[in-house]
Amino acid sequence: MTGTLAIAEEPTGQGGVIPTILLDYHEKTKAEDLYKTANSFLSNDDVCTKDFLTVVVILQRNKSASPDWPHVDLVEYVSRQDKERFNWPLACQIEIEAYGLPQGPYFLTPDNFLAEAWRLYPDTQDAFATTFAPTSATSRDKANEMSSLSSVRPLATIDDGAIWRSVAVPSRLYYTADSDKPLAGLRVTVKDNFKVAGVKTTQNNRAFVELYPPDQETAPYIEELRRLGAVVVGKTKMCAFASSEEATDQWIDFHAPFNPRADGYQSPSGSTTGGAVSLAAYDWLDFSVGTDTTGSIRWPAAWNGLYGMRLSWGAESLEGIFPSCWEMDTLGLLCRDIDLLRVISDSLPSCKECSVKPTRIWYPMDFFPHSNLRQQAMVDDFVETLEGILGVKRTVFSIAGKWDQCPPEKAQGKSLREFISKTAEYLFYYDGYNKFAQFREDYEKRFRKPVYVGPYMRWKWDHGATITESQRDDERNNLEDYRRWFEDTILSSGGSEGSSNAILILPCGSGEPKYRDTPNGPPGVVPAYSPSYIASMLRLPQIIVPIGQDPFHSRITQTTEQLPIVASMAGARGSDLLLFDLARAVLKRSGKPTKVEPGKYIFC
Repeated sequence: MTGTLAIAEEPTGQGGVIPTILLDYHEKTKAEDLYKTANSFLSNDDVCTKDFLTVVVILQRNKSASPDWPHVDLVEYVSRQDKERFNWPLACQIEIEAYGLPQGPYFLTPDNFLAEAWRLYPDTQDAFATTFAPTSATSRDKANEMSSLSSVRPLATIDDGAIWRSVAVPSRLYYTADSDKPLAGLRVTVKDNFKVAGVKTTQNNRAFVELYPPDQETAPYIEELRRLGAVVVGKTKMCAFASSEEATDQWIDFHAPFNPRADGYQSPSGSTTGGAVSLAAYDWLDFSVGTDTTGSIRWPAAWNGLYGMRLSWGAESLEGIFPSCWEMDTLGLLCRDIDLLRVISDSLPSCKECSVKPTRIWYPMDFFPHSNLRQQAMVDDFVETLEGILGVKRTVFSIAGKWDQCPPEKAQGKSLREFISKTAEYLFYYDGYNKFAQFREDYEKRFRKPVYVGPYMRWKWDHGATITESQRDDERNNLEDYRRWFEDTILSSGGSEGSSNAILILPCGSGEPKYRDTPNGPPGVVPAYSPSYIASMLRLPQIIVPIGQDPFHSRITQTTEQLPIVASMAGARGSDLLLFDLARAVLKRSGKPTKVEPGKYIFC
């Protein structure tokens, strides 16, 4: 972002661009005030460093301030306070009405342009598929053009060691959050199945990259985030075509990101792999956006020790996002701070506040207890605190047993396992194969050879090719019956927006180490009667909440490491904000952190 300057005096003896800071002043501003403001930049921003404080300061005055304000007073005052860090031989002046630039660090060009300062960070965890930055802009008067995704270009730089891809982030000082822009300045990454105009989508597949040009449109949800003030800094890696490939031997075309937790060699899970890894590793990122079909947000959140939210199905348009399975695809969010995650979710028009408490806590023995007793004890503590908040005890039950007691008429004597035995399989694999028919056709027509995909995707497509449209449609009808039964019997909104008559506790995370260098077994169909498919098939929101760490002896580091442990809750469709509020209340009442740390440990 640049703004042209009319500077009476120009720096002398300097070549090329000059690092500088811009400060506002008015008629009552004192030199001491400006010094304190400049000093605060160093502690409040990761882009502004002491290098910006050593050459020139530019003072931006409003119309009430005298143009004759003595710049020398500021220079002399600062020199007396901290000459080593602040060395301003020159102060220049511009009018705020003419430029309206925010305070912060800039680069002054030889032709008197101010260019915004962006910092380059190395992607040491190999989390990003592509990174980008704005192309150019002529004036800061065009508000927030710097973060507009209609004018970005891929960033082709690498770090000083010529090893890692660089990620560019703007100064946080350029942004101020308000009611119109609650996400102002928040740095977000997006999964590589979201379209961003001017940037290629890889789908984690070399053939896809080879065939298609950069996208010409940006997914509406990403544009909405931008409108709310968020700054999108890159697209993160995912399993090929948002599938369930596991690190490392199932990632063929591109290398799997490195989970920073524990010994650094645990599975990062998928498919929103890079989004989770980037947040778990980098304190300079704020949140990640992805998709969840059968656990693509939830499992990476668990393995990387993050707050994760599979949003209610239909919470936001999926236009501009490459599909996986229409019946189960939805948006998902990842964050290190549950309060921030709540703010982000609250910006969605579909998320509604609710003051009505759930009156039941369902605890399904279909999927509990965890085999790791320490993990189970942590989950039980979480549920006990939730019981105290809601004033009800958990109801221990079986979903399958409930079905047997009061099955829908269309079950015709079938158990729940039997009734949905093919439902998720036919829907998921049929769509997973047919949604990419055009891609396979386009590629073969152009290159006269079939698309190459890794062994996992080849198995998935081969299996999907055996499922007919009529089989898929039959199972879609079964799924509707299952949903109606579940809503009538177990979980519903009770007719009030944003509410849920009950909370369903679900397991997530294994509690056991899973090393990325361990060979994966052959792929297979995951049964519909499993914890990952409950929220997926029933279109429920589900939240993942880090609650502890479990020690284990790592064969990588030959010492004791800590695995993240999470709890998880689902609610009726539309109860997303209710889940956030309950999770936050549980953490605060139990004295647990509402933020996780980046790096090796989630809690220090």
